[in-house]
Amino acid sequence: MVDRVGVAGSDTGQSLLATPPRDRGADVAPPGRPRLGRLGPLLLVSHLAWALPSAAAGTLFQALFAAEHPQSKVALYATMSAVGAAAGAIGMIVGGMLSDLTRSRYGRRNPWILAGAVASAAGLAAAGFAPVFWQQVVCFAVYQAGLNAMLSALHALLPDRVTRAALGRASALGGAGYLIGSAVGGIVASAFIGAPAIGIRIVPWTMVAAAALVFVLARERSNTDQPRGRLALRTLLRSVLPPRDPDFLWAFAGRFCVILALFLVVFYQLYLFTDLIRVSTERAGELIALGTGLLGLGALAATLTAGLLSDRLGRRKPLVVAASALVGVAAVPALISPTVPSMVAFYVIAGVGYGTYLSVDQALMVEVLPNAGSEAKELGFLSLANTAPLVLGSVVAATLVATLGYRALFAVTAALAVIGGLCILKIRRVR
Repeated sequence: MVDRVGVAGSDTGQSLLATPPRDRGADVAPPGRPRLGRLGPLLLVSHLAWALPSAAAGTLFQALFAAEHPQSKVALYATMSAVGAAAGAIGMIVGGMLSDLTRSRYGRRNPWILAGAVASAAGLAAAGFAPVFWQQVVCFAVYQAGLNAMLSALHALLPDRVTRAALGRASALGGAGYLIGSAVGGIVASAFIGAPAIGIRIVPWTMVAAAALVFVLARERSNTDQPRGRLALRTLLRSVLPPRDPDFLWAFAGRFCVILALFLVVFYQLYLFTDLIRVSTERAGELIALGTGLLGLGALAATLTAGLLSDRLGRRKPLVVAASALVGVAAVPALISPTVPSMVAFYVIAGVGYGTYLSVDQALMVEVLPNAGSEAKELGFLSLANTAPLVLGSVVAATLVATLGYRALFAVTAALAVIGGLCILKIRRVR
C-alpha cells in the first residue's frame, strides 16, 4: 500500500515525523467545519461494526475452548488473548504511523480503514475454520493486527476533521456505537453459544461493510500534492517511540488502568457465572446477554448526555474522573457477595461509568496530543492503553484466579479504577 500510496518526507531529507507542537489554543480541525454532519453517524456505525464482532468473539472463543479443552480453557484463552493483543499493539502503532505518512488520491485515512477491516475480518473468520489451537491463535493475531490498524486511522478522523467545540459529541457518537455494538455482540454470542465456531465465522463482516461506507460517504481529498519522500529504517524506528510529554503519559496511564479494571471482570464473565456463581453454561449465556444489554443501555444514555455536557462546559477531566470512580464502585457489590443480582448491579453501574468515560475520554485524548502531523501514530500509542490490558489483563486475571479465586478480580477492578482517575487528575493541559 505504501509504495503506490506514497509516504511523507521533505525535499531536504528531514522527516515530517519531526512535527511542531500542536497549537493548544486553536481548533484541532479547520474552523470551517463547526458541525459533524455526515461524519457523525458514520462514526457511530463504524464503531458499532467493529465492537460487535469483538464482543461476540470473546464469549464465543471461551465457549469453544470450554467445549474442546475444558481442563485448560482459562490458560488457552489467556494465551490467545495475549498473542492477539501483542499483534494488535504492533498493528496500532505501525498502522497509525503509516497512515500519517500515506499520500494517495483517497487521502491518508480511508485506505487504511478499508484495508484493515478486510484483513481483520478475514483473520477472524479463518479462526472459525482452524482445526487446532495454534492455527486459531495465528488467525486471531491477524484479526487483531488488522483491526487495530483500521482503528488507528479511524480514531485519527477526529483530530483531522472535527473541531474542538464538537469533540465531545464526536467522541460520544463513537462511544455510543461501541456500546451498542458490544451489547448486540453479547446477544449474538448467546445465540451461537452452542455452535461457537459458526458464530466466529459470521460476525466479523460487519467491519467490512462499515469501512466501505466510510470510504464512499466520508471521502477524503487527495493529498498526493503533499511532500513525498523515502521511509528510512532509522526514521521508522524513531517514530515508534512515544512522545516525551507528561500529560500524554498520564493520559495513557489513566486509560490503561480503567480499561484493565473493566476487562478483569468482563474478560471472564462466562467463567464468573459458571465457576463462581455456579449457573449452567446456557443460563450464563442468557445472563451475559441480559447484562451486556443493561450495560449497553446505561452506557448509551450516559454517553450521549456526558458528551454534550462536556462540550457545553468545555471541561473533560471531572467527567472522566467521575466515570473512573463509578467503574470502581460497580465492582463492590459482587466483591461482597458474588450473586446474579450483584453481577446485574455491576453491569448497570459500570455501564453508566463506562459510557461517561467513553464519551469524554476520546475527546480528552485528542486534546492532549502534543504534536501536529502525527495524530494517528500518537492516538495509536494512546490506544495501546486499550489493547495492552488484553496482554497483561489475561495474565493478571489468570494469576488472580489461580491464587486467590475469582472474587479477587472485583477487588483489583475497584483499586485500578480509582488509580486511573487519579492519573487523569495529573493532566495539566486539559481542563
